[in-house]
Amino acid sequence: MYRFLLFNLLLFCTLNLSAQNQPHIAGANNPVRIQIKGKFYATPTKTPQNHVVIASHNKYVYFLNNRGSVVNSYRTRGWIHATPNLLSDNTVGIGSYDGHFYFFDTEGNMIEKIKPGGFIFTEPVELGNHVVFGSNRGKVMFYDKIAQKLEKLKLKRLVHGSPFVTSDSILVVGSNSKLIYFISKDKQLINTYKTQGWIMHSKPFELSNGWVIVGSYDKHLYALDTKGNLQWKFCTEGKIHGSPIQLSDGTIAIGSMDGSLYLLTEQGELIKKVETGKRIVSSPVKYNDEIFVIGSYDNLLYFVNTKGGILARYDLQGKLFSTPIVMHCGTIYCCTANGIMSFLPEGYVRQLLKSGK
Repeated sequence: MYRFLLFNLLLFCTLNLSAQNQPHIAGANNPVRIQIKGKFYATPTKTPQNHVVIASHNKYVYFLNNRGSVVNSYRTRGWIHATPNLLSDNTVGIGSYDGHFYFFDTEGNMIEKIKPGGFIFTEPVELGNHVVFGSNRGKVMFYDKIAQKLEKLKLKRLVHGSPFVTSDSILVVGSNSKLIYFISKDKQLINTYKTQGWIMHSKPFELSNGWVIVGSYDKHLYALDTKGNLQWKFCTEGKIHGSPIQLSDGTIAIGSMDGSLYLLTEQGELIKKVETGKRIVSSPVKYNDEIFVIGSYDNLLYFVNTKGGILARYDLQGKLFSTPIVMHCGTIYCCTANGIMSFLPEGYVRQLLKSGK
């Protein structure tokens, strides 16, 4: 208990010192920057209370409010590379390298843990009554929280990329076997599609026409129907680590390790290529209907419109591996590979976009 209180006191002091040193834009709230000892590779998630949940390689899961103050924290026994997710019963699920999968309430209190074993890399999703996630043991885990029953589906090689559930309840997941798997809600394999590279962090995304897109280390973005049939593929000049999204006007956005952001039509045709200073392993995320944000290893967060115009940049002072989130209040939250958490309030973002810096 003493260690927990001391940890929170130190983090609070760090927050206040960091906030005092932020650049000021007149008429807007200042951003808050928090430095911790630990690397962030996981993407944060948000709760209905407008809290942020994020985990670090220092083995901690953090619960923070939208002003950057720590609400709670929990120490596991292993690195945490996996992204947490808010589940339908209003709990937060997350896996750890310690072989456990944890369930927390939205205030950060641990309420259940199970031990499927292995390193758990992936974000959990829900398929019917099951919470689904992958492990380095080449398995997709299906956990029924009500029955407290764990079932496993064996795949080839480790499952590093996060699973995705389509609108018609088909589970799509990639693995280091270079295969994209299509699995029914009763845990039966429907089909696979063979790529030429690992499917690492790239989480599949469902387009408005029902096709599923996912990136591979073979430098291609693939579009497949839910039966696993190829519709098109697009080649970049680098490995694709992050996940794609579709913007409000139908444009597809994806980053590549060649340091470029690609905008494509729904048919896989290039609209525009936007270069950043270094590789992109993070994923784009919508800010509003006209703007999305994406981070690069050049330490910058880019604000880009749907036509590919760069509207503004923000120096995160660290490489962005994980994906930013936009909170309910309009604040943008990012966490970098050198342990910096940044909160950019909506007023600050508005002024940043106005200044065009």
